[in-house]
Amino acid sequence: MSARVRKRVREIEKFIRLLTSIQRQIEYALTPTDVLLQKLSESAEFRDFSFIHFVKEEFDSEKPLEFAWNCALQKYAATSALQSREKEWISAFSEAFGSTDKNGQSANCTFFITQLEAWAEELQKSVQSKSRLCYALGILSGIFFTILLL
Repeated sequence: MSARVRKRVREIEKFIRLLTSIQRQIEYALTPTDVLLQKLSESAEFRDFSFIHFVKEEFDSEKPLEFAWNCALQKYAATSALQSREKEWISAFSEAFGSTDKNGQSANCTFFITQLEAWAEELQKSVQSKSRLCYALGILSGIFFTILLL
């Protein structure tokens, strides 16, 4: 259980880094969407992040960005530890992504990054308490079985 929560935290942090990279590319380079997706999929940081590759595949096949983003999210969610609220927020990001000016894009990124960071912090605290609980339960179970076998 704690491993699943840790995986969920790592995935949220990966999306935070993705949105931060998107924000930087928009703010400093005004990178067009197709070039942005290409850069992200080729970058060392996201090379193993299947979500961005799914988005790029869908977008390269002439689908609108919002549709490509949501299709990629569905594919990614099949093997992901993310829960419905995170998936809904990541999906909601695509509604404004690529459809406003530079300031609107930056504000959109900041808004979603802030929310995801709050959830990651909350989950990190949960991981610590659940890890201690599982550890204690493991020790108590071991003691119980030892007594039972004696």
